[in-house]
Amino acid sequence: MPVNYYVGKSEDELLALLDGLQKRGTVGLVSQVSLVGNQTIKSFQNSGPVSVEIRRILYALWKLLPDSYVNPYSQRIRRTRPHYTGPTTQPA
Repeated sequence: MPVNYYVGKSEDELLALLDGLQKRGTVGLVSQVSLVGNQTIKSFQNSGPVSVEIRRILYALWKLLPDSYVNPYSQRIRRTRPHYTGPTTQPA
């Protein structure tokens, strides 16, 4: 069951957040994580948390104004993309 993470936000605030996330998804975001001797660089360009946040905002917009927006969770999943996480070091 979807949850509205943006209760109390206005349409203008949600649209501003959506715009920022869409720009971040287009340009990409690089974060760097350092662990004892190992260094990992992750890029969330066009995937990852951005797509989840965009869907949450679209859901909040639909809850706020159901006549103007479509529920993003009512659409069938037509395409999937694998996303793997695991250890940052190679096995010996």
